[in-house]
Amino acid sequence: MPCRQAHPQHSACLRCQQTTECAMPSSATVAPKISAVLRSRSSWLFESTSTSSKESEEMRKMESDFDPLDLSQGIPYSGLARLRAEAPVYKIPSGYWFLSRYEDVLAAAEAIDTFKSSFRSPGVVVPEDEMLISEIPEPRHGWMRKILNSAVAVHSIGAVRPFVRELSERLLDDILKSGRGELISDFCVPIPNSVIAYLLGVPAQDFPLWARWADDVVQGDYATENRNERGEGFAGGFPEFSAYVDRKIAERRSQTDAPDDLINRMMTGDVQGKRLTDVELRTQIIFLLVAGNETTRNLIGNILARLAAEPELYRKLREQRELVPNMVEETLRVQPSAVYLIRDCIKDTQIRGVDIRKGEKVVFGLASANRDEEKFENPDEFRLDRPDPKLHLAFGAGRHVCPGAALARLEATSALEVMVERVAELRFEPGYERERIPVFWSDGPVSVPVELVAA
Repeated sequence: MPCRQAHPQHSACLRCQQTTECAMPSSATVAPKISAVLRSRSSWLFESTSTSSKESEEMRKMESDFDPLDLSQGIPYSGLARLRAEAPVYKIPSGYWFLSRYEDVLAAAEAIDTFKSSFRSPGVVVPEDEMLISEIPEPRHGWMRKILNSAVAVHSIGAVRPFVRELSERLLDDILKSGRGELISDFCVPIPNSVIAYLLGVPAQDFPLWARWADDVVQGDYATENRNERGEGFAGGFPEFSAYVDRKIAERRSQTDAPDDLINRMMTGDVQGKRLTDVELRTQIIFLLVAGNETTRNLIGNILARLAAEPELYRKLREQRELVPNMVEETLRVQPSAVYLIRDCIKDTQIRGVDIRKGEKVVFGLASANRDEEKFENPDEFRLDRPDPKLHLAFGAGRHVCPGAALARLEATSALEVMVERVAELRFEPGYERERIPVFWSDGPVSVPVELVAA
């Protein structure tokens, strides 16, 4: 039968790769059994299922080499738009299911009884005390999260604002001395690394060490394989970093008047009446460092790269500085640092009529959801006047929303406030071409070389 989807800009339907014939119904008709409850997001998405529907079988037969996880050329926004229109529940070449619509991603993120975090490669088993908080199963995840939330409380984050601002001013003053600089290495990297190290009570002279270690952890296959060429697990793969953290923990345990930092707060917290072991403490400290480094660095880098490329936008921001928070939120929506999240399906379910079996992997397409035409007006436009700027899913959603979201916002906002105050003009050095970082799940520039004029 004729393809029910109109593809004026494309040569073929993504579901079948045919230009004239398509056996797959449109996304509007793919799940008639749940269409009646589309008005209630809390109930419409997930259904237990024991049999495969015809639509589900047809969806499994999709033939396409489009891989939304391939970020080698940047985030594939045009391809993601096709997925939202033609195959919102899509099986990618690796066999993972990919969710591209906002409502699907939001509801799936909130369904903690159906999906659990899974960024490890199939077959990789990590000891429970070495699991990052994002992969700890419920109910232990909830208990562990209470400890981290208490340690990284909003009021304590607010107290660190003067440190963030003073650091941003000092870094920018050094750059302005020459009138040019590379903003990733000179500005974006030091801010999140120094902030999280400061919160953990690490001496300032050791901040550069933490920055290097954080890069080592996220770049390469360690995160997915739980090993590298040096060994297995964190202690085997990063012995110097591991030994450093272990020494800090031992120091805290020996102090009767330990400082009120994140290490001490996590040390004195408890899970089901039990304190965290040294290995658990080390693991979550590493999580805070890595999570607080990569995504925030890329957030600030993406903001500054856009402003360097759009002088009018930068001038507007200097004239209307109350829009700085909106600039941060719109960057998170349009160009999120975390492009997608990977989850394990832990019980049979159904999304838009498509059967997803227990044990299969599902990808939450954050970058795609943030540009969903049904959720955002003119989603590809960068606008500072959106009525609800925090509607995006850049930090995830539900119980597993990023625990460092408030800190990331504070760092990016403070850094940008200092930039618009101290810098009158910001532009790329001639000949700049963007190169993205070599991290499989994240998006940000390797460098942002600029010329600056002091205000």
